[in-house]
Amino acid sequence: MSELSTVSTERDAAALLADLTDLLQLEADVLPSYSAAITGLRRPEQQETLRAFRADHERHVRDLSAAIRRYGGIPLALPHLPTGLLKLGVQLSGLPGGDRTILLAFVANEWQSREKYARYAARPYPPEIADLLQRHASDEARHYEWAGAALRDLGCGPDTLAGRAVQTFARLHGTTADALEAAGRNAVEAAVRLLRPA
Repeated sequence: MSELSTVSTERDAAALLADLTDLLQLEADVLPSYSAAITGLRRPEQQETLRAFRADHERHVRDLSAAIRRYGGIPLALPHLPTGLLKLGVQLSGLPGGDRTILLAFVANEWQSREKYARYAARPYPPEIADLLQRHASDEARHYEWAGAALRDLGCGPDTLAGRAVQTFARLHGTTADALEAAGRNAVEAAVRLLRPA
């Protein structure tokens, strides 16, 4: 059963479905990057932490898919194009350098996830969606904080040249991805509005 009655207008319903789809695509972007990072890391405790974080993302996929269905949409867990491939490329580029460069690449990708979830979690949604996005945003903040601490332990904290370079790259990378993904999100909203019966 669709819960569109909790959304004030059809336009709001289309925007909500587009937002949830954008986040579902974000999850489809990051899952392959997690697999690459886990495979490349040498420290078992870091691999285990990333496995737990990947399980968070898999839960996010289930949660978002269920919410999209509840609001009358069809969840498509497909990565953003082309940014999903770019994020995987960033993560793969860290593999040859070992744990330090793998985690530097991880932080570059995780920054956008943290920022995007925080922005969506701050929007006015029906209570069950707001609660869901707050939980997901909290997961993303925790993932990012762990990665920052792991990098500090490896001598690549935010006060180092490598740490500052990664933060600059993460912002550029994330901002560029956001701009490209916003165009796709807007196209989804337009399609939902076109396909919904009046």
